[in-house]
Amino acid sequence: MARIETEAQRAARYAAKDVLDKLGVKPGDAVLTAGATDAALVARARKKTGRSLARAGELADVVLYWPRSASEVTARLRALRKRIVESGGIWVISAKRDQERKGRPYLASDLIGLGLAAGLVDNKICSISESDTAMRFVIRRSDRR
Repeated sequence: MARIETEAQRAARYAAKDVLDKLGVKPGDAVLTAGATDAALVARARKKTGRSLARAGELADVVLYWPRSASEVTARLRALRKRIVESGGIWVISAKRDQERKGRPYLASDLIGLGLAAGLVDNKICSISESDTAMRFVIRRSDRR
């Protein structure tokens, strides 16, 4: 008989999951970074992928983007959209509620609209630390070749 997992058990299992697994970073992936990066997270991503960051002109599987303000997000997402493979994702990393700090704004209430304005849709959100969260944006299936 299958055991039904409680919401608390599911949440605990998810919290224990490695952040790079939450972000979908896999060995061999081309990862591109933008904005005020988290050096430790980028170093871990490079180690997991087993390669350097995406080179100029190379399409990325995963983008990790740390915006400094809401005003820059739509234009940057438009530019980053051109840098991902069609099935790739752009993670916008911002502060959690009540964790806003210099260079890391709280954007959760604005992000979906900013992504839509850039021609992208959100399809996942995850906690990446005690103070930061990430929302993934992708190219709509109907806009893919």
